[in-house]
Amino acid sequence: MKKILTIAILVLLSACTGIPSHFEKPQVNLAGLQVAELGLLEQKFIVSLRVTNPNDISVPIDGLNLKLDVNGQAFATGVSNEKVTLPKLGETVVKMHITTNLSSIWKQIKTLQKDQALAYAVSGKLFVPMVPGGVSFNRKGELPGLGEFLPAEIKTIQ
Repeated sequence: MKKILTIAILVLLSACTGIPSHFEKPQVNLAGLQVAELGLLEQKFIVSLRVTNPNDISVPIDGLNLKLDVNGQAFATGVSNEKVTLPKLGETVVKMHITTNLSSIWKQIKTLQKDQALAYAVSGKLFVPMVPGGVSFNRKGELPGLGEFLPAEIKTIQ
């Protein structure tokens, strides 16, 4: 019985050595958003996330989930099972599909003003095998209003 207990403890201890004691969470930033498909009831986008690894070891990611809020309202969600390895002290761009519905788009259009900045928040979880339960992330930012992208001739029209 002592041998079995000793072996079990050794196995558990060896499993814990795969997690570095100084592991820092990867940082996730919104890098881009493209329209993939527009339908009457559902719209699909491709979101690009820049994932930065501040650790001096490579970090495997088995997938992720994502929620995108715009102007404080839920906008789109998505999941991905794409496997990616973050290089040590490096970064990579992960692209994934997110889906929204007509109701979410309509709410944004009703509140949209050409000079109003768009506040966004991306949150979710990176599924990292070395961290049970994964690694949560949450990043907020702001995009310039549509007026920043309009030609000067259109801006002057009242």
